[in-house]
Amino acid sequence: MNPADSEHRGVTRRSQIIILIALLLAPVFLYGARGAVKTTSNDPRQWLPKNFAATDTYDWFQEQFGTDEIAVISWPNCTIKDPKTRQLGPLAVESGYFDRSRTGVDVMRQLITKSDVSVNGAINRLERVLIGPDRRTTCVVLTTSAKGMADRSAAVAELTRIAEQEFQLDPAELKLAGPTVDAAMIDSESRRLLFQLAGLSALLTLLVAALRLRSLRLALSVLFAAGYCTIVGLSVLYFSGGRMNLLMTMLPPLIYILSISSAVHLVNYFRDAQAEPRSPLPASMRAVKMGLFPCVIAALTTAIGLASLVQSKIDPIQEFGLYSALGVACGVVVLFLLLPALMQVFPPKPIVSQSSVSKDQSDSSQWLSRRIVDAIIRHHWLCSVACLGLMFTCAAQLPSITSTVKLQDRFLPSSDAIADYRWLEKNIGPMVPLEIVLKIDNQVIPDRVDQIGVVTAVQAKIESLDDSLAIFSAANLAPELPKSHSIADIAKRTFINGHRIAAQFREAKMMVDDGDHTLWRVSVRAEAIGDLDYGVFSNQIQKALDPLLADVGAEGIYTGVIPLIYKAQRELLNDLYRSFLVAFAVIALVLLFVLRSVTATAMTMIPNLFPAILVFGGIAWMGIPAQIGSVMTASAALGIAVDDTVHVLTWFRRGIARGLTRYDAIREAFAHCAGAMVHTSLICACGLMVFALSTFVPILHFAWLMFFLLMAALLGDLVLLPAILAGPLGVFFVQRKKKSPEVADGNEPEPV
Repeated sequence: MNPADSEHRGVTRRSQIIILIALLLAPVFLYGARGAVKTTSNDPRQWLPKNFAATDTYDWFQEQFGTDEIAVISWPNCTIKDPKTRQLGPLAVESGYFDRSRTGVDVMRQLITKSDVSVNGAINRLERVLIGPDRRTTCVVLTTSAKGMADRSAAVAELTRIAEQEFQLDPAELKLAGPTVDAAMIDSESRRLLFQLAGLSALLTLLVAALRLRSLRLALSVLFAAGYCTIVGLSVLYFSGGRMNLLMTMLPPLIYILSISSAVHLVNYFRDAQAEPRSPLPASMRAVKMGLFPCVIAALTTAIGLASLVQSKIDPIQEFGLYSALGVACGVVVLFLLLPALMQVFPPKPIVSQSSVSKDQSDSSQWLSRRIVDAIIRHHWLCSVACLGLMFTCAAQLPSITSTVKLQDRFLPSSDAIADYRWLEKNIGPMVPLEIVLKIDNQVIPDRVDQIGVVTAVQAKIESLDDSLAIFSAANLAPELPKSHSIADIAKRTFINGHRIAAQFREAKMMVDDGDHTLWRVSVRAEAIGDLDYGVFSNQIQKALDPLLADVGAEGIYTGVIPLIYKAQRELLNDLYRSFLVAFAVIALVLLFVLRSVTATAMTMIPNLFPAILVFGGIAWMGIPAQIGSVMTASAALGIAVDDTVHVLTWFRRGIARGLTRYDAIREAFAHCAGAMVHTSLICACGLMVFALSTFVPILHFAWLMFFLLMAALLGDLVLLPAILAGPLGVFFVQRKKKSPEVADGNEPEPV
């Protein structure tokens, strides 16, 4: 028997075993992937930065006054005289998804009957808090229970069902807001991303891959292997106890697309191996031998770029970094086992010589490729200066980059969520809370009336700063405070100091008495939709109140969503810089190990930094703030850029080792890699651009940024890198026994 035939049969047999094992394990991985997809959680608290003093203060606040997670519902003609307003809340509480309800009508009646306030006085106190500026429109505020927090989508669905079936309210006319509603909307978008957009992405990727690879069988093999890598990555998430959230819905398409990127490079090596039938080794094995090192290094650098996100203080970003890095690492192992086996057992028909070093290049794309690389080599100074000039111009804009996690920046302006918030803020009042807790020593100010006087003074001070705010505190619920020492005022003071009023304050979650101190809650509401800078706003209030409180011996504690949003925005920028620097440092070390030259490594990192600096400098120049989705792209893009760089340098150094001049080695590397790089970029870009249809802006930003980063990476690796290799700095990428002017010009054929 011919040794080559024997080797071929042995490889085929092993490939069949690999495919059989993959098919036998597929049900386990499918079970894990299905479990991962079903465990969707979008708890609003997961977006808050961990291990921050502000987060600890917020936790303490919730321990004292209870959860502030609410759902707000209203509708046109939801007025203080509409009986549905009072009836809807108790039915929602009966469902178990909500603990208690509160309406403008309820609090109004309480003020009239228990605090002896007139109707007009009660409306004045509740205006822009529970009753709108028209003094008629109101809303139902529901506090979400533990059951509701466990399934926010079900809670909002039940609330909508009650409104529709019990009160014949049109769901399209309902106006919903609050953290519970936001989380339910994000859950809904997560499912749409997973079950609609991800499927469309896979289909589009299949079509583009089939067209670019010119073989349906090869495209199916690539996409089957990439799909298998994806379900393995999802299984890792499920079996390790992780849970899906909106950012994690990008995990399957990202693993899938990165796997395709490596697979197309491997197919490119396979085509080259097919074109050289003289070797006794099967083409699939030769493809593995040629592609293993660059693909593993590329996957390693991509995984490092993603893993750098685990430093984030925001849980979804941290989890995305961890599981995407694990997915990429597992994916490259699966890919190099499964794809060569598929190509061996189901080989595509060979295409007439695709050897990229052939002198007779009749194919138009090869002719164009040669013309492009010749132009880059001829004008390497111009290409280098143009790319570096653009890079430095964009780098100058990086210090001005901003970030946001505000509600209005999480949804599209045309979305239902933003439309509902606009309606509620126009017809009721502001929705985003800043909570101020006044800590008053009972020995310093023992009289409750005097303590309420401090609360009233604080409230008046805040109102003087900005009349667009809405404020609610015990002062809104208290009877009119006594101003003299008449018998009537003494009686009123005694009444306010009594247990009945204290119980009323405690029930409303506006006061907590721990014996030594009394804690008074002042809830300040700012607009969710608008240009208010939450950081400046929070600092302005604190600077105004601290001197006032110091004068009366009280202390102010500032918490709530507004300070946390400000902290989260700053943490986003820190995450962006920190993760990118770590990824840069570790990837540089990996390349230093590969290139064994500090100068060559430094030169190589220039085209790898090029896409991130170009794109992020561009969005800073355009004034587009970085989103949560934006943070994930920088490190991922660095890893993806290194992927193509490693392939180019691998072929360049192989050409040098065979005795080619630098210019010819650049031409060979370009001919071998340019096609595959363009193919992978097109496939990845088309697959990711589907997610630009998302209504959740961080995912939309992720898709667009990844698209532009992929295109910029292509420019960096196909223009800037060859220009650097062709210029004087290119000599640092080859080690020669002697240096001469000819070497610097790329004309010396002496091998490494």
